[in-house]
Amino acid sequence: MDWLDRLSIAAIAAIAVITIGMLANQALMQRGEENPGEEAKGGKSSYALQMEEDNKLFKEVRAFQEQGHYQEAMAQAKDIMKSYPKKSMPYVYLARLHFKQGELRETIINYRLAVEMEPDYVDERTPLFIGEEIKQIVEEGREKFGREKVLKPEDSQVRNALKDIYYLQSRLAGGCE
Repeated sequence: MDWLDRLSIAAIAAIAVITIGMLANQALMQRGEENPGEEAKGGKSSYALQMEEDNKLFKEVRAFQEQGHYQEAMAQAKDIMKSYPKKSMPYVYLARLHFKQGELRETIINYRLAVEMEPDYVDERTPLFIGEEIKQIVEEGREKFGREKVLKPEDSQVRNALKDIYYLQSRLAGGCE
């Protein structure tokens, strides 16, 4: 047996091992899709846990918001943001609060920060999806800041707002960062 035969046998063995590994991985993935309730049996999904924690954490923010006390709600959301800097939900609440106050630029900034931290906000397949409200903001923002760009072509805030809008629009369409 010469070196070429040995090399051929080694290549065939490597291909066989890789194929078996891929088939095993595929079988595991299919089993996970067929039994989505297994998460519920053994414990809550990470989405459910995250949403439950957020509901508790933002209870006061929602209460202030419902009463129309937007400044207090914003202060509470900012306090949560300081305590939990890796959470993206404070940005969503801040965006909603700014929108209620008619501050479209701040709304767009906060939605962008939220989506950068948690891409699932624009993924329809997840329970975190808030793409419809973001889409509404994108449409309003494109219209408003498009007009402002014509009136003030050198205004950096308008250009930055449009960049944020285009980023959100790209993410809503399924684009990458």
